[in-house]
Amino acid sequence: MNLSCTTLCLFLLFVSSLVSSQYTPIINSNRPGFTQGAFSVGPGVYQLEFGASYRQDRFALLADAKSTGAGFTLDLRTGLILQNLELIYRVDYHNDQLSFNNPSGRLSYNRAGTKKNTLGFKLLLFDPFRNSEWYKPDTKSYKANKGVRAIDLIPAVSLYLGSELNLGNIYPYGEPFSPIFDLISPTLKQNQISGEVMLITQNHFLNNFVIVTNWGRRYLGSANEQNLMSSSLMIPIKKRLMGFVEQISVDSKLSTDVFLTAGAVYLINENIQVDAFLSHTFKNTPSMFAAGIGVSYRIDRYNDNGIPQEIKELRKQRKKNRIDRKMNAEKIKEFSSRERERKKAERKQKKASKKNKQ
Repeated sequence: MNLSCTTLCLFLLFVSSLVSSQYTPIINSNRPGFTQGAFSVGPGVYQLEFGASYRQDRFALLADAKSTGAGFTLDLRTGLILQNLELIYRVDYHNDQLSFNNPSGRLSYNRAGTKKNTLGFKLLLFDPFRNSEWYKPDTKSYKANKGVRAIDLIPAVSLYLGSELNLGNIYPYGEPFSPIFDLISPTLKQNQISGEVMLITQNHFLNNFVIVTNWGRRYLGSANEQNLMSSSLMIPIKKRLMGFVEQISVDSKLSTDVFLTAGAVYLINENIQVDAFLSHTFKNTPSMFAAGIGVSYRIDRYNDNGIPQEIKELRKQRKKNRIDRKMNAEKIKEFSSRERERKKAERKQKKASKKNKQ
């Protein structure tokens, strides 16, 4: 028992020494895509990422099957004791109508359930931004500071470990056409609990371009394990507006698909962002389409122990700016009120002088 406790303490000490604080003054969201970023939200930060979408899937070669419905995705994220460790719960709930042809005619029925239901941990293994000396500006070359540098090719690296929970077997392995598979093969059943592992990398180029890549394997321990590779690119458009492009490739015994997603993200303030997206598969066996909107919201209760000094100063400046704006708004309101009273008094005085002349 003592040996186990000692080993655990040494492991935690080692992990915590790998990375400094990951707290950022602006919300760090995975939306609107599936790809997870390498950085966690930090201890004391609670983040909700919600999206609603319309979905339409069709498999013409498989009994002309069609699934039409709507669903929502929800990610709940929070940092744990270590600065570089995050707890993530992800759920994808779907409600649709499935219709297909059979010898007796066209059948259709309604379904509702979860396509994805995972609980996992993300651990940042390497953060290149910790080495501030690497990112010092080149005082001899303006062009070198504006272009892609060799150091930008070194990514932040994280490891994700999670468990997939199957509730009700409504959409085993996330397959929308599983009831039709059951007609031509043994009933498709997903394990009640299966594993998921993923390696995550994240690169920043030209200050604001961000490339994130995930390599993983899902449904570990089940009969239909799935390989997954996804990558996303965030493209700055305006100060608060970003474009988004993502591709997802999945491969298993059941199917092989490639999805392309495009969308936009708008930052309302440092704790709230909204997004919209369109997604479609490259092939029609099956063809899958989705369109939706989403919002990410952060409750920031971060303890500033260990926050780098520059982030502390930035938070103080932001707070000061908010106070200044509030004070200015109150002064403007007070000035406007005095101005209205002055004009009102002038009008009364003019009316009184007219009466006296009469």
